[in-house]
Amino acid sequence: MLSKVASLARSRFRLLLVNTTTCCAISALGDLCQQRISQSGPNDWARTGRMAALGLCMGPVTHYWYLILDGVFPATWGMTVVKKVLADQLIMAPTSYAIFYVGMSLLEGNRVYDAMKELQLKFWPTYKMDWVVWPVAQTVNFVFVPPILRVAYVNMVALLWATYLSHVKHKAPE
Repeated sequence: MLSKVASLARSRFRLLLVNTTTCCAISALGDLCQQRISQSGPNDWARTGRMAALGLCMGPVTHYWYLILDGVFPATWGMTVVKKVLADQLIMAPTSYAIFYVGMSLLEGNRVYDAMKELQLKFWPTYKMDWVVWPVAQTVNFVFVPPILRVAYVNMVALLWATYLSHVKHKAPE
């Protein structure tokens, strides 16, 4: 019995480690894609490192978020899926963007005041685009993807999303 508990704990830790590492890599890769699209010079590796660091921080958050959602809303059909998507859109998405914009700005060495101004400027355009992409992606996720693969699936969509976020984060103010 004790060996089964230990084995389960190791497998859950491995899944957390894989989800966190994947989130970190996807964030870095999304930034590298954005740099290749938007500039012709050498890569800004410090910028990519900041994106990776934020992905490393968000990996466990995302991992546990899906565990909580599946615990609170265990079914994968009907109104339960609608509730999961709404919870993701109304709780996780705004939280993630606040962490992203403020975290990136602070990692760039900006003051808290400047980080909050950037959040204020970029949050709504990002959140509006989020409503175009993520409800459909999350509906597919909650209906068809087994719980153990949810973060992996979301990370595939997130590669495109990380590229978009890097674009919004690093474009010059208009």
